[in-house]
Order: sequence, then structure tokens, then C-alpha cells
Amino acid sequence: MKLCYAKFNPHNYLECHTLDVINVLKSLKKAMPWLEELSPGIFELSFYSALLHDIGKCASGFQRNPRKWGYRHELLSVPFVQFLDYGKREKNLIALAILTHHKTLDDLEPILPVRDESLSLEFYEKLEELLERTEYLEWMFIPRIPNMEAYYFGTRRPPKRFKLPSDWREKLQDFDFQALKEWYEESLDEERLVLTLMRGLLNASDHLASAGETSIALLPDIGERLELRIPRGKLRPLQVKASEHCGNLILKAPTGYGKTEAALLWANKNAFRSGKEIASRIFYVLPYKASINAMHRRLLGIFSDQELVGVLHSSAGFYLYSSSLGYRRLSSLYQKVYTPLKVTTPFQLMKAFFGVGFHEMLKTELAGSLLIFDEIHAYEPNILGIILAMLEEVARLKAKVMIMTATLPDFLEGLIRETLPFGELKTPPEEADNFTRHRVHAIDGSMDSVEELVEELGLHRKVRENSGPALIACNSVDRAVATYNTLKERGFNVLLLHSRFTHGDRERKERALLERMTDYDFVVATQVVEVSLDVSFSTILTEPAPLDALVQRFGRVNRQGWRNGRIEDVYVLTKGSEADRKIYKDYGVVEESVKLLEELDGKELRESLVPELVSRAYSVISEKLTGEVQDYKKRAKEVFNSVKPLIKGEDERKFYEMFNGLEAVPGAYAGEALRLIERGMGIETHRYLVPVPMWLYWAESDSFHRLSDRGAGKHILVAELEYSPETGLLREPLTGGDML
Repeated sequence: MKLCYAKFNPHNYLECHTLDVINVLKSLKKAMPWLEELSPGIFELSFYSALLHDIGKCASGFQRNPRKWGYRHELLSVPFVQFLDYGKREKNLIALAILTHHKTLDDLEPILPVRDESLSLEFYEKLEELLERTEYLEWMFIPRIPNMEAYYFGTRRPPKRFKLPSDWREKLQDFDFQALKEWYEESLDEERLVLTLMRGLLNASDHLASAGETSIALLPDIGERLELRIPRGKLRPLQVKASEHCGNLILKAPTGYGKTEAALLWANKNAFRSGKEIASRIFYVLPYKASINAMHRRLLGIFSDQELVGVLHSSAGFYLYSSSLGYRRLSSLYQKVYTPLKVTTPFQLMKAFFGVGFHEMLKTELAGSLLIFDEIHAYEPNILGIILAMLEEVARLKAKVMIMTATLPDFLEGLIRETLPFGELKTPPEEADNFTRHRVHAIDGSMDSVEELVEELGLHRKVRENSGPALIACNSVDRAVATYNTLKERGFNVLLLHSRFTHGDRERKERALLERMTDYDFVVATQVVEVSLDVSFSTILTEPAPLDALVQRFGRVNRQGWRNGRIEDVYVLTKGSEADRKIYKDYGVVEESVKLLEELDGKELRESLVPELVSRAYSVISEKLTGEVQDYKKRAKEVFNSVKPLIKGEDERKFYEMFNGLEAVPGAYAGEALRLIERGMGIETHRYLVPVPMWLYWAESDSFHRLSDRGAGKHILVAELEYSPETGLLREPLTGGDML
């Protein structure tokens, strides 16, 4: 008797792999009972899709060489569904999950054996290959099905749905794929959720089993873990209240209050549990990769297990690699349903609703989940609109949402409350004021006069007094480079940080600052400093910006001042540059922010006043922004409604380009990047990538090309623009010279 393998390298028998998939599904069934509430009977139907999903791999051609076989094993698996003791609906749901567990229905349509004699003939030929393993199926695989049913359902009388008739070989040829396709089209609206969960559960189980896992991970009690760091008696009032709040929540508290701990305690209260462990999937959502990486490290310190805390963003693989973590395995696990707590960008979650990749699997994971949004004010109106549309979708899937912020404008809070009902916890004014750390000075002038301002304000003296550099915050890369050059020419020791350095060079700069901070007089930076580096500067001189952004920048000064009540001076220029009007398209909010700070000139910026001041700053454009966000939300909902289960949605590469812009290798590093790829070290090329804003790409499109015409290089852009590790990628076309 010839045996059948489901996996090669290493080899794994069909019945073994099938049982591995059933094991994962059983762990999902135990951990996620809310899916049964959303779709009664979903775990029974999913069992039979898992049971039969790979049976078509028994075809002799697949067993000889699956890569060269040239056919889809799913098409041979589907006809076995007719031997299940179910009605038409249930059989079709199971059949569609099996049919699409690798490819989408639209991808498979050209080879479905419907209304085409040649396709039907090919199907019959492949069935004959399958029947060459009849002995294995009849004597090895099928006799084990009752045991698998008993194991999965765990009852004395498990359902015995699979009944193989004596003429099963003949009936396989009669399966009607056309009828299945027509049923899908007719039933799509009614069965949308069930189809989503069926494919999602089978994908989740199959992918994890193929990765060598037989169950999903659960999170230990969060309260117990946090108590090892903060005894319950030392929790702040809002942290205690968050730990007792059921349902959606908006938490307003100043920077340094401990909102992260409050959010984790809220999750602990609202999670579904399996015994004492937390079964709900938790997504901690942040806008920037740097803050995501920092939060991932922080949560790892709490839970002490890389498998329990994941990270998801477009560069997560390289972050894990450069952090000396097991990046191949962890990158794979974090993209699956395995990991219970994930720190992520909203874009990773949006993929479920734009139909990117295995979107049904992500939607299944989001069902019953807990979503924690930090810094939600940081997004542009288009992203906010999509997030709000997404919140409506996840609420239908029994998910709960927490939004925490130090600076939430009234108009944005109104939009959030229109989307879902929220409870609220807010720091009382007297408690908030305990976190006041800054005294504001509005300085009449611009960064054009940075030389004079440094002398006039005595910033270089503050550096010496506080044993740390002053921060010079600019709104644009060009302004930052010019300011850096000016201060450097004056003989100061200056570090330049902005978004247009390669990842490797930026990593080196940040490491140098962390290790030798007192060596520098000034750090000149753009908005990247708002979200990266856990350092505290002696003071700041910043260009004008929206008030919430300025508060973020101030937060980089005197970071622990709330511990000892120390107040430090921060300086805001009243004039920016012409480029600022392109960066902040609604410039009225910048002008209003400057007016408000001029009223506070020389006074402490009381934390209790910050929310009201931010709302006043945005009041001049709140009506316009509200309309924009609502419009984007409406458009997003239209897109979400157009996405169909089992059908391919947005291409993943285009999706990232739509939201994240591009990354390119500077021309000076192109040769090294190509050598790394040729040596099989493609992950290392990430060190040479630099983020490129779309405006720069279109303005200098003639200076961009692909690294190579084939292989991995065809997916990497090269920017033939001036670059140096000191000043980063400039707009000027490359003039020659070796920078390596």
C-alpha cells in the first residue's frame, strides 16, 4: 500500500497533518466560544472542512512532485463533501472553505471544471491519479475519521457525518462545481459572515499546523503580571477605575500618568477567558513604527515571552532581526492567530477590511478582540475616517475598543462617540496638574535666526547646566539640514535626525545619542523625535506646529519632571517657513496654536488646560475636518462593503504604497544592496532603505529605478539622489562620488 504525504521537507503523512490542523481548530474552539455566538454551528462545520481539506493531495502526481504537478489539490478534495450527512447549505459552506483555503475563488475560476470539456477532462485525469491511492484512503485515512470526530467533539456520541458509499469513486466525478459557484453568488449576502469565518478558521488552523504549532497561545492574567511591577495599592485612581470598567472606554490622562498600565488593566477586565487565561486577542494600536517597537520591548518586559507579545508593521521582520530575536519564526507566528497580544499599526488591521491577503483569517482574529488605540489624534483625516469605519465593523464582531489620549480635540471626540457608545475616564484637574513639567515662551522669530536665538536664549548654557543637549525641532527635512549646518559651522557638536536616513544610519545615530548623550550640544530633528527615543532633553526650541504636536515635542523635555515637581522652559517660534504650509495643509490650526501660546508666554503649561487648549486650536478648522473625516469614513464603508469573502481584494504591495509611501536604496548603496541579495542576505538590505515621501518620488521620478530586472532586486527601488550618512537623502540628483 502506498502512503500519502500532506507535507514534504520534512515529510508528514496526510492523517498526521490533518490531526495537527484539527488540534489547532480544537484550541480555537475552546478559546473562542464567541464565534459560536456569531455563527451557531461554525466549529462543527469547520471540523469537516479541516478533515477533508487536503485529501486531494493523495493524487499520485502530487505525491511524486507537488511543485511540478501543475494542478490544484483543493479541486480533488472538494467532491468528498458530498459524502457528509448535511443539507445543501452546510455542504456548500464546507466545500467553499476547502476550495479556497489556498487560492481565492476568482483565482481558481479559470481552472474550475465547469462548462468546458477540456477542463473537465483534466479534472477526471487528476481524479484517476487520486484513485490510485484508493487502498490508502479506504484502509488508512477514512477508518480514522470516527476517532478524529470523537477526539474533536469530546462527546460519547460525536456526530458521525462522514459516510462513504460503496460507489464513492464514481460519485467523485459527478460533483457539480458550477452549482457550487452559483450557490455562492446567490447566497453571498446572506452568508457573508459564515463564509468569512469558515475560510478564516481553516486558514488559521492550516497555517499554524504547517508552521509546527498545534494550539494557539493564551495570555496569563494581566493583573497578576502587572502587580509584580506595581502593587495594587500603588495604582493611580484612573488605573483602578479602568480595571473595573466594562465596555468601550475613552481614557484622558496626561503624559506620564500610566495610560499603558490602565489600558492593560481594562483589557484584563473585558477579556474573554479560557479558565484563568485570557483568550481574547488584544491589539495595541499606535501610529508610528518607532513607538510600536518601543512598546513591544516594554510589553516583553511585562510578559517575558516573545511568543505572547507580537509586533506587526511593514518593517517588523527587520526589527526582530536587528533585535537578535528569532525573526523567521516570530515573524511567521505574529502574522497568524497564534500570538495573543500584538502591537501594531492601524494599517495592519485595515487589511482585513480592504480584502488584502488572507483577510478572512484576520477578521476571524478580530472577532471578540480588544483594540487599544493610543495617540489616535496623530492621524490624517483620511486615516481617521477609515479607522472609524473599521470600529463599526469590529463592534459587530463582538470586539471592544479603548481609546486613550492626552490631547483629544472636541471635534474628534464627537466623531468617535458618533461611531460607538463609549464610557469616559478623565483625570481630575488637580491630579492632572501634578504632571505639569513645562513653562512656555513664545519667541518672535524663525529658525532663520537660530544662531542669534541660541545666544539670546542661552540654550548652550542650559545644555551645560542640565548635562544634556537641547532639542531644535524643525518641521521639514530641508529646514533641519540647514539648521544643522548653521550650528555645526558655529563649532557646536550637533546630531541631525530626520526621516530620510537609511534605517541603518538612523539606528547608528540613535544609538550614539543614547550612549553618548552628554557629548552633544544640540540635536536637530524633525517630527521623528516626537515618537522615537526614550531620552530627555534639557530644553527645546521648536518651529510652530499644531498644539497637540507641540505638546508631543515638549514631552521630550524634562520627561520625569513630574516626579520632583521641576519645571523647565520650552521655546516656540512664532514664524515657520513656506514649506510648513505644505506640511500642515490647514495652517489655521498652527496660527491659532501660536496665538494661544503667546497668551501663555512665560507661564506654566498646566496639564489640566491642555485638552481645552488643543480643542480651541482646532476650533478654527473643526467643521472642515469633521466633514473630511465623515466623507472618508463613508468612502471606506463603501469599500468595505464591496469586499467579498473568498474573493481577492486589494494587492498587498499597492495597499502599503497607498498608505506608507515608498522606500528606496540611495544610489550610493545600490551595489552593496545587490551584493547582499546575491549572497542570500536579503534581510540585510533593509539597513540601506530610506523612506521616500510620495511628493519627492513624483518630483524626481527620473532619478528612481529598480535595483535589478529579476529576482528580489526587482522589488527594490533605487534613488539616484545625493545621500550622506551625515545629512541623509537630499533632493539633488546624484552628481557622482563614492559615499561608501
